Amino acid sequence: MMKNILLSTLLLVVLAPCAVAQEHHIEVISDGHQFTEGPLWHDNALWFSDIPANTIWRWQPDSTTEVAVRPSSEANGLIVDHDGQLVMAQHYARRIARLNKDGTQTALATEYQGKRLNSPNDLVLGDNGVLYFTDPPFAISEEQQELSFSGVFALSPTGELTLIDDELHRPNGIILNPQQTTLYVTDAYRWQIFAYDVTAEGVSNKRLFAELDGDYDQGMDGMAVAGDGTLYVAGPEGIYVYAPTGELKETISLPNFTANVTLVETDKRVLYVTNQTEVIKITLNHSN
Repeated sequence: MMKNILLSTLLLVVLAPCAVAQEHHIEVISDGHQFTEGPLWHDNALWFSDIPANTIWRWQPDSTTEVAVRPSSEANGLIVDHDGQLVMAQHYARRIARLNKDGTQTALATEYQGKRLNSPNDLVLGDNGVLYFTDPPFAISEEQQELSFSGVFALSPTGELTLIDDELHRPNGIILNPQQTTLYVTDAYRWQIFAYDVTAEGVSNKRLFAELDGDYDQGMDGMAVAGDGTLYVAGPEGIYVYAPTGELKETISLPNFTANVTLVETDKRVLYVTNQTEVIKITLNHSN
């Protein structure tokens, strides 16, 4: 059982120009992991992956961190489908899979045009049942790669796999806006976020939403979105907060490797962040 550290402190954030300084409350809720990813708030608990440990963990407030799924086939991104079942982007198995209620797993997507997927990374489910996911080759070698590109895909409720974009270098995080009309995807090591229109006919009108200046050791990664469209993006120096217009509103600075983020909106917005060996809870002290 992983040791929990409940360490409360205040974090002074580094802001974009012309923003007003804010302080947010931060605490480490679980530590001692190898590399955390895929935070998901479900059933009053935080679920998250530890990719090298081949484990999905479950943390509940005022409790401990316990094993939820092991082995996880090195799962990365996690979501819950409309039936309340866990859906995983699995690096080792190179597939999207559903965890059934009896503990078995069902493969939902394993290949495109007869070639194995690279290593599905992150995923989001639309209200219409369409599942969108990214497929960079982070977990495989060049010799193992069968597709000649890193893809962004849409999986229909009937199992039809459609390629949305094959031009991103390393597509990584993926999220829908609250209205389900815009799909956001990060291109990790070009430090860019792209937006696409989502309609009944499909996904189109790719455009650059935002980008960071300079080169960093870490790429842009997972995202969360608030009800008003504010976008929270895990990146090289912490969490980047964007207005729906693409304006960078502030940067919440964090150490180590900030990989992913999910959001719970109550009386205050709460971010759960997977930050390398730790999982961090950030309670925002203002409306953004």
